[in-house]
Amino acid sequence: MSARPDFTAAERGDLVARWRMVAAGFRSLDQNLLAAGGVLLALGIVFAMAASPAVTARIQVEDSFHFAARHALFAALGAAVLFAAAALPLIAVRRIGAVLYLLSLVLVGVAAFFFPDIKGAARWISLGAFSVQPVEILKPAIIVVWAWMLSEHLKRPGFPGHWAALASLVPAALFLLAQPDVGQTALLGFVFGVMLLLTGVSWRWLVGGAVAAAGMGYALYLFEPHVRARVDAYLNPEERGYQVTQAIEAIKAGGLFGAGPGEGQVKRLLPDAHADFIYAVAAEEFGLFASMGLVALFVWILWRGLSRASRLIDPFAQLAAAGLVTLLVTQAAIHIAVNLSLIPAKGMTLPFVSYGGSSMIGSALAFGFILALTRKRPGAYLYDGGVQ
Repeated sequence: MSARPDFTAAERGDLVARWRMVAAGFRSLDQNLLAAGGVLLALGIVFAMAASPAVTARIQVEDSFHFAARHALFAALGAAVLFAAAALPLIAVRRIGAVLYLLSLVLVGVAAFFFPDIKGAARWISLGAFSVQPVEILKPAIIVVWAWMLSEHLKRPGFPGHWAALASLVPAALFLLAQPDVGQTALLGFVFGVMLLLTGVSWRWLVGGAVAAAGMGYALYLFEPHVRARVDAYLNPEERGYQVTQAIEAIKAGGLFGAGPGEGQVKRLLPDAHADFIYAVAAEEFGLFASMGLVALFVWILWRGLSRASRLIDPFAQLAAAGLVTLLVTQAAIHIAVNLSLIPAKGMTLPFVSYGGSSMIGSALAFGFILALTRKRPGAYLYDGGVQ
C-alpha cells in the first residue's frame, strides 16, 4: 500500500487559501453571461452530433461522429481559452490584445497572398492536416486595440485616438478584401462604427466611413466575380443560391417542434450544414422554439453584456466590453440572416455553435475578454450594489 502524503498544517492552509482564491475569482465573473456561454457550447455539441453523420457520409468518412467528436474537442479547448482569458487583469487584456492583433494581422496577410483559394477566397493557412483562419483571432484582438486607443482619447483629448484606431483598421480591411472576405470586413467596420458612436465622435466620421464602405462594396461587385455572384443570386430570387434555398426549405419543414434529432434533410444536401448553415439544421430538427431559443440567448448576451459595460467606470473596459459583445451578437445576427435569406451569403459562423476550431477559439477569446472586463472588482462599477 502506498502511504498517503502527509501535509503540514502550513501546507494545508496554503491549499485552502489557493482554493478560496480560485473560488472567489470564479464568483467574481458574471454568472449570467457565463451560463449563456455554457448553454451555447452545449447546444453546439448537440447540433454537431445531429449534423455529423450526414456530412461524414457525403464525404465518405468512416466515423459517423467525426465532426461531432472534433467539435467537442474544439469546445473543450474553447472553454479552456475562455476561462484563461476571463482570469486576466485589465492591463493583461490590453497587452495580449495588442500582441494578438499584430500576429493575426500578419497571418491574415499571409493567407491572402501566399495560400491558395478555397471556395473562391484565400482565408485559410493550411499546415498539413490543420487549417487556421486567422481573422477569427484578429476580430477580438483588434477590438481590444480600438478600445485602448479610443479610451486614451477620452482620458487625454489631445491624443489622436480615433486616427490611431482607424490606422489599425485600414491594413486589416485591405488584407481581408484581398482574400476577399467582404463579410468579415463589413462586420469589423460595423463594430468600429458602434465604438466610435460610444465615444461621441463627430457625424462626419460616420458619414465618411459609410461612403467609403459603399464605394469599396461597389468596386468589389464590379471587379470580384465571387462577390458579384453572391449579390446577383440574392437580388434575383429565382436564381437564388442552392444552399440558401435549401436552408429556407429546411427552416420551413421544421415547423414548431422540428422533425426530430437526426431526421432533418438539409444536412444531407449542404456541404457546410455543420458550419455556415447550422441554424437551419437546428430549426429543421428541433423546430421554431429551439431556433428562437438560440436567438433569445444572443439577445440576452447583448442586453446583459451592454448593461454591465454601461456601468463600468474604466473607459477602456467599457469600450472593449461593449465592442466585443457587439461583435459576437452581430456575427450571430449575420449567420441567422443568411440562413433566412435576408442578406447575401457571407460564410459567417454562429459563435460557439458552428463547427470550426478557429471560430470556436476566437469566440471563446472574445467571450473570455468580456468576462474579464466585466468581472466584479473593487471600484469597477459606478454603483457596486446594482451588480448581481
